[in-house]
Amino acid sequence: MRDARPVLTQAVALGALSLLVAAAVHLPLIKRFGRGEFRESFFQAAEYPGVRLITRAEAENLWQTREAVFFDARGPSLFEEGHVPRARNLPGVGSVAALPVHLSKISRDSTLVIYCEGGDCQSSLALAQRLHAEGFRDIRVFTGGWEEWQKAGLPEEKSDGQE
Repeated sequence: MRDARPVLTQAVALGALSLLVAAAVHLPLIKRFGRGEFRESFFQAAEYPGVRLITRAEAENLWQTREAVFFDARGPSLFEEGHVPRARNLPGVGSVAALPVHLSKISRDSTLVIYCEGGDCQSSLALAQRLHAEGFRDIRVFTGGWEEWQKAGLPEEKSDGQE
């Protein structure tokens, strides 16, 4: 039993040290959480049953098979610089803004894929929530966004405006 005491002490010390290092490395993130920055950024899945987060591979498959309509939630200038081919630009759709007329031509049962810059961009989630409120029921948010699409070397399209 005496031989186990130093090993146990070292294990506890190592665990405590690991917690301290992790807290130090993630201190900016912990501070942001403490300020409440994340409370509004994530949606409750129960409130939006038709909205799900997808990976690049899933987005790429839906794009290749043409099984979904893609929406780019970034601003027009970023969209014009480059976007997923065949994607439509639908930036900054707030709760009071009118939806574009071309959305009325899309079936509410269609699969929609929404993306924005990637990383901590929340535009795609906001747009997904708005489209869900408008009656669309199969909405997928590509969390990696444009940044991950580009890094993977997938096809890009540039434009001088809307379709």
